[in-house]
Amino acid sequence: MKTWCLTAIVALCAPLAFGQVEIGTTGQAEGRIPIAVPDCCTAPGQEAIGKAMAQVLAYDLYFSGVFGIVPLNAYPRTFTGFTRDPQTIDFEAWRSTPAEFLVHAYVTSDAQALTAECRLFDVLSGEMVSGKRLATRGQEWHRLVAHQFADEIVRHLTGVAGCASSRICFSGGSTGKKEIYIADYDGANMKQVTQHGSISILPKFSPDGRKIAYLSYKDRYPFLYVLDLDTGESRPLSKQVGLNVAPAWSPDSRQLAIVQSKDGDSEIYLVNVDGSNPRRLTNDSALDTSPTFDPSGTRIAFVSERGGAAQIYVMGADGSGVKRISYQGGRAYDPVWSPDGSKIAYVVDKSGDGFEIYVMAADGSGAKRMTNSAGNNESPTWSPDSRHVMFASTRSGRWELGAVNVETGEEQRIPVSAELSLQGPSWGPRRQ
Repeated sequence: MKTWCLTAIVALCAPLAFGQVEIGTTGQAEGRIPIAVPDCCTAPGQEAIGKAMAQVLAYDLYFSGVFGIVPLNAYPRTFTGFTRDPQTIDFEAWRSTPAEFLVHAYVTSDAQALTAECRLFDVLSGEMVSGKRLATRGQEWHRLVAHQFADEIVRHLTGVAGCASSRICFSGGSTGKKEIYIADYDGANMKQVTQHGSISILPKFSPDGRKIAYLSYKDRYPFLYVLDLDTGESRPLSKQVGLNVAPAWSPDSRQLAIVQSKDGDSEIYLVNVDGSNPRRLTNDSALDTSPTFDPSGTRIAFVSERGGAAQIYVMGADGSGVKRISYQGGRAYDPVWSPDGSKIAYVVDKSGDGFEIYVMAADGSGAKRMTNSAGNNESPTWSPDSRHVMFASTRSGRWELGAVNVETGEEQRIPVSAELSLQGPSWGPRRQ
């Protein structure tokens, strides 16, 4: 495997408080596949789109943890840019660089849409190994196309598509009020989706990406609501007396597990997406909360104090077969099942050490600490490819979002907003 130097490829990364090697610095990247992402070829006058798309694509590939980006100063000396025709690529010249793979893209844009012909080449053989013609409409067109091709490149090389085309939701505020926001996974294109003028927090993206469940005080008391992103309409999910918290979507986006205290203590219930047909799943005098479905919809992990301190338990989706699985020491909170079903991320509070993110196998084995900071790290959520866990952190002195690669331990700040305090992230699915 070749090594290479990293150079600035995108302006998304400000100086970080997370301590990882960041894009935008110079250093050695080990264990990554070197890939070159030159500016995309465009029609005359559209060069800025080609440059911006290449920057987004390069950031996506680096974030994946799979690729390292070959810097401009390592390109062939004779290279002055692509033409539309990939047959003009001088692969002999590219073989003298660190690049093992090369991205070629031709992009055209008008007032209606953006179209891109995207190709991935194996530098050694000169053969195209992946190609797609992508088209999209809407704001920031080039970003979605770049994200989609990045996912395809990662899929081709690893067998599992990346997470670049996904979105996140979270709560944000700066004046004592909080609203729900969505953004691209990398923090770009932030958009406020609630206008309640109250405190709205802890959003959860539905697996189909069309709805967000959240808690809000907009009707004076803390109730649960479901926001339809297609229509912008928000409808009540649970307005019972007492607690209404911790919504968790079933894999088919038709039901949610929620926590209510209407029967005297904190218990987990299963309800339809409109709040109808409630079914009680737990029945214990101790606190039961924070449910999360496995990808099959047959099991639910949750937090319970039935053994004393809060720990992670697993049960069938009908409430049967309860079993404790967390034994790492300290109290355990906020479990979330990985999309591939193999792992559970959660929060551990070891007295005096703050809150840290852990990941364990779905059976509770192999617990591994993923964060190690002076601040608190909370609300873990998985990327669609099960490679990263995003979380909220106070390590910089205010609530921000970060992500950690669960295989390498590399951390990345998600530069969403410099003005808002950000909490409760939830990672949505890939977009088509």
